Amino acid sequence: MLSVCIYCGNNKTKALDECGECLKTPQSHTEVIHSIIMSYSEEEPYLNFISKDELEEYRKSIINGLPIKISPDTFQMAEEAFGAVGSLRSPQALKYFSRISDLVIVVVMLLILAFILLGL
Repeated sequence: MLSVCIYCGNNKTKALDECGECLKTPQSHTEVIHSIIMSYSEEEPYLNFISKDELEEYRKSIINGLPIKISPDTFQMAEEAFGAVGSLRSPQALKYFSRISDLVIVVVMLLILAFILLGL
């Protein structure tokens, strides 16, 4: 996968990772979506929102200090795809409870069964 930093135009390992060159990480919603768009994968073409040639043109713009201008349609497609996958920055409590939800359901069911059997 080829990911281009939206701040300096250098390559980075993953779209949402910190850039090894400028040390910036996408923070805002717009920056995250732009970073996703600024990635290209030959192995997983369904992840691509722009062509490799377009990616290189955007890279040149960034290196020359020009703002990148993503079409509203492309931005919307990437935004919808990212929303479908879910945010990688979900609250830690939700992650924790999602891991133990089966255990919680079993305990609740056992408590309900105990109340029924004991007539409480």
